[in-house]
Amino acid sequence: MNRGHICLVAAVTGIVALGIAHGGLPGTSIADADRGLIGPDVVAFTIAQSGGFDMEYYGSSGGIGGYAIATQSCNYGDMVSNWYSNTDDTPLIAQNAFRLKDGRFEQIGLSWLKHSFCALSESGCGNCQATNCDTLGIGCADTYWAGLNSGGTGPRSDVNAYTGEYTYPFTVTSSGPSSIRANLQIHNVDVDPAQNSGARYFIEGHYVTLDDAQWANQMNNASWREIGFSSISSTYAIGGTNVGDPAVRAWAEIDPSVVLTEVTVHGDGLLLIGAKATDLGTGMWHYEYAIQNLNCHRSVGRVQVPMTPGIELANIDFHDVDYHSGEIFDGTDWSSAMQGKSIEWWTDDHGTDTLANALRWGSLYNFRFDAAVEPAEGAMTLTMFRPGSPDSVTLDTIVPMGTPPSLIIGYPDGLPSLVDPNGGTTVVVSIASGAADPVPGSALLHWSADSEDGSSSLQELGNDEHLAVFPAFACGAMVDWYISVDGTDGSTVTSPASAPDSTWSATAWSGFEVILDDNFESDLGWSASGDASDGQWGRGVPAGGGDRCDPATDADGSGACYVTDNADGNSDVDGGTTILTSPTMDASNSPSLSYWRWYNNGGTCSGADPMNDIFEVEFSLDDGQSWMNLETVGPAGSEVSGNWYLMEFALGDVPGFEPTDQFQVRFIASDLDSGSVIEAGVDGVQLVAAYCDDLGCAADVSGDGTVDVNDLLAVIAAWGPCKNCSEDVDDSGSVDVNDLLTVIASWGPCP
Repeated sequence: MNRGHICLVAAVTGIVALGIAHGGLPGTSIADADRGLIGPDVVAFTIAQSGGFDMEYYGSSGGIGGYAIATQSCNYGDMVSNWYSNTDDTPLIAQNAFRLKDGRFEQIGLSWLKHSFCALSESGCGNCQATNCDTLGIGCADTYWAGLNSGGTGPRSDVNAYTGEYTYPFTVTSSGPSSIRANLQIHNVDVDPAQNSGARYFIEGHYVTLDDAQWANQMNNASWREIGFSSISSTYAIGGTNVGDPAVRAWAEIDPSVVLTEVTVHGDGLLLIGAKATDLGTGMWHYEYAIQNLNCHRSVGRVQVPMTPGIELANIDFHDVDYHSGEIFDGTDWSSAMQGKSIEWWTDDHGTDTLANALRWGSLYNFRFDAAVEPAEGAMTLTMFRPGSPDSVTLDTIVPMGTPPSLIIGYPDGLPSLVDPNGGTTVVVSIASGAADPVPGSALLHWSADSEDGSSSLQELGNDEHLAVFPAFACGAMVDWYISVDGTDGSTVTSPASAPDSTWSATAWSGFEVILDDNFESDLGWSASGDASDGQWGRGVPAGGGDRCDPATDADGSGACYVTDNADGNSDVDGGTTILTSPTMDASNSPSLSYWRWYNNGGTCSGADPMNDIFEVEFSLDDGQSWMNLETVGPAGSEVSGNWYLMEFALGDVPGFEPTDQFQVRFIASDLDSGSVIEAGVDGVQLVAAYCDDLGCAADVSGDGTVDVNDLLAVIAAWGPCKNCSEDVDDSGSVDVNDLLTVIASWGPCP
């Protein structure tokens, strides 16, 4: 067995050149001068870039969309790379798509393979030594725009991605509807913005090259890039290409809690394993593994994760990516089970089914579960699918082998995001035995707000359930809280487990009031003005296709938005300024303002350099008599070349803002620089304010229709418990109603 190494990947930005040492092991830069003879070294140099962002959508069939992305290769080597058309000695190009959502990094799409032809030896990635189109010259690039990469002809089943060898002519012909056949296929539900709030997306291009592999340069052939979906049919760029990086490295770059491990199978290819453990705050931890097979031909047929024997496991799950268009591999999900001291997943073995759903090259599978034990370092085992030596490899990563908890604390009804500032918010807490039993009466709610701390005992409800009751807090206070319970083994267990260093949090608001929620499907009183000779703001469904960097769709999925001009092929602002102004709104409670905006001033999406124009957002506190700046976009930067961006502002934190019932916001797009292509859009404007109810002193405080002791109890609950007082408060020698009255007097009058 070979043991992998844990590798915490450093952040990568823009276009990064990452190389592989001769002999196929990660770690040596392509640019190292002491490598000796390199041979041809083909990398995916840019992804979805061909005179601008280039990712095409070809339509949907059966709930699946068909896409293609541009790829540009570069020969970083010191020998030409073969590019002989209509042979098995020219590169194949694979396309993949991934999503990061709710802490899970999953592959959501793959394509058939483009069989390349005629390398153009373009400049742009080095000192190009051009050759004829049968080879890619040293330091030269070759671009396949998205249209050329659509409708691939090569099935992945014909390819050994480690050696670069493949069967030609291909043994399988693609089939299916033309819009999605052999394209990069992605289920619509996986990219619909309305169903994927907070999701991030990544695409990957991967070159499989025979002579590159013969020189042991096949470990850097894949590269990733982040993109966004403004709708199923509309995509946009976020950041540049990460050259030589398989896509799972994006997960580790974004989330520092992810442990990334790489293992090279001797005589075969590279496997990359991302692992993450998340404290669920219920005595359980969620374990998430993403295993990407870059080019391991023998593939993976079984995954074994060691665990502490006898611990509770739940939600064991598996995720793969769909093969399609007549590809011959089976797509049956893997089986899973607890096997003694490990949890295992497996597909049929090679002897039973050579086409079983193994974790093959160019794919990423997920393995996940919840366990009642914290993470520790341990050895995961990956068993190879195809016969050979070694039979398996092991790698050190995070596994469920920590110390089991003494007690298990949970929240059957969930955790509150708001607590009533007047007090009385309750949380049901379950406390179950683990390695020990809970000490009766030891369960406490601890809270901290506005530099004050406090605690109170939980009420026992029976059946291992307890009730935590929050006191009153100042309106708008941030409340940090946690639960502690003593165990019969002498331990004190907290939830979260690391409390008080980390806590649960809630805000002391009674609720939220929506002042404005405008998706622009109807006219709610916005106005357009300005001196622009053309391109004034208008409300409607976007008419353009994004060719001039104008929106192809709205941002929030409702259909309509405000855009400049809104004519197909001409949404440009010319000769001055156009201003979109909101109706007057009540911002007395210092609400939060959010909106989507789109802006282009002639940037890279139209193939031009950014110009000097800017996009301004301003606000008024006096019904439009005077204005202050909220934000300025441009003239340069990453947000001046189109694409929808969601902006959110807590107005109470904005310099110059004061509460007012005469609040307005306006959006200003200007063409004040000769030759600019100015296009702008606004959508999904929301103004939302939090509020606090005043408990007051009405006689029927409890609201039950009568004035009785329950009203007194409601007032007492709002004040909170007596601090530092014994039962005989008035020192009379007896405990009676006078003690209660003394406590009430110490609290002061009802506000």
